Amino acid sequence: MAKERSGPKTNVLLVNPSYDRKRYMGGFAGIGWIFPPIGLLYVASYARAGNPSLNIQVYDSQVDRRDLSEVILAFKPGIVGISCQSALVYSTLATAKLIKRAFPDAVIIVGGVHASLRPFDLLESPGIDIVVRGEGEEAFLELCNKVPAKEPLDGIPGICYKDRGEARSNPGRPLNMELREYPMPALDLVPLERYRISPDLRTGSRLGVMITARGCPYNCIFCANKLLTKRTYRARPIGSVIGEIEFYLRTYDMNQLLIYDDTFAVDRERTIELCNEFIRRGYPGRFKWWAEGRADALDEELLRVMKKAGCGVFSLGLESGNQRLLDLIKKDITLEQVRKAVGMIHDAGIDARATFILGLPTETREESLRTIKFAYSLPLDHVKFGIATPFPGTELWDIAVREGKVDPSAIDWTRLSLMAGYTDFMPLYYPEGRTPKELKKLQKSANLFFYLRPKMIIGYLGRIRSPGDLFHRLKGLFYFIKATFF
Repeated sequence: MAKERSGPKTNVLLVNPSYDRKRYMGGFAGIGWIFPPIGLLYVASYARAGNPSLNIQVYDSQVDRRDLSEVILAFKPGIVGISCQSALVYSTLATAKLIKRAFPDAVIIVGGVHASLRPFDLLESPGIDIVVRGEGEEAFLELCNKVPAKEPLDGIPGICYKDRGEARSNPGRPLNMELREYPMPALDLVPLERYRISPDLRTGSRLGVMITARGCPYNCIFCANKLLTKRTYRARPIGSVIGEIEFYLRTYDMNQLLIYDDTFAVDRERTIELCNEFIRRGYPGRFKWWAEGRADALDEELLRVMKKAGCGVFSLGLESGNQRLLDLIKKDITLEQVRKAVGMIHDAGIDARATFILGLPTETREESLRTIKFAYSLPLDHVKFGIATPFPGTELWDIAVREGKVDPSAIDWTRLSLMAGYTDFMPLYYPEGRTPKELKKLQKSANLFFYLRPKMIIGYLGRIRSPGDLFHRLKGLFYFIKATFF
């Protein structure tokens, strides 16, 4: 960590901007997951540890019931950090404009995946002063140290900024491979009780979300996160993970935990060590946890330990039931590995969940139907069929541009949704010879008929343990039907 600095207090506001959940998620907007903005909370914790003179607040539009304008007027931030995903570009720009109008002297800094990939697009906005590329903790702290003192910014790696009206770009910042230097996220800055998990996975009322490791070493063509983490895998020390869990338990009485790693169990021995620590501390009796990872990372012994440690759900990104397409998207797994992994998860007594993608490049309708049939043949408890969505910086984006499906200079960023089948807009990408309308219809029917099978209905009824369970299952069913037919 950078050397601690202190001085006059500087008010810093970190904003997770609003977005139209109805437009992005369609009929599922009422039950979609709402997670704490973990990235912003890491930025906050690192900044206040490195500079105690910073007075930091977080405004998360997902759950904050205050009006942002009133927060700005009352708090008077000198520095504002905004997290920007591709689907939230317009919201980010509107937020920056609102803040600049209220406080023209406030320095507005934007970070996140989209900001890292298209920094100069954002700098064209008169409301944005600086863009942070890549992981933002260290750059943001350096900016918080230099901006109030009006020191030059040319020595801060990993940023783009305006200098007398001209956009400048500093050299990139190397990844910090020692995650032990990062304190746990500043969970005390958000109302944890207002976050939620979807009804189909709900086993408790108080959700915790955490990252135990960053990055994924694989090379899927649709993933943008690898561009930030450079296909590395960096794990937090076990003690740091346990410290964060203890905070959740002590201050929040957490009873369900989502481990939000890009891919869990990459390091088998570390995973077993972490699970054994969960067991030693009696965590399985206090909360259930979920994670997601790859089919080729699992084995029977590992899953037995995970189950004993309280793992309730494990999700796999399976993407396709066609080996040709798995190879094309560089998934680096086989259908045989998929069948074996799902079977092992099921046999271990862990709910098996999977995601699939329809409309991959060159995919025919017959191959889409084969993927659906393959998914139905597996002992899965939950499934989600998404539609291939090209995010900037990915190989899928390049394919979409090359095929004329995406015009980077005239794109509607709000259409970047895997759930386009349930929205009022057409999918941004579709393979040659297919139509967006067909993909929308196929996505809806694939998801619907998976859950309408008798064995799935019986399975869900068998999981009801209380009136609360029944209520949340019925709520999920209501929104599912509403999203599909209305």
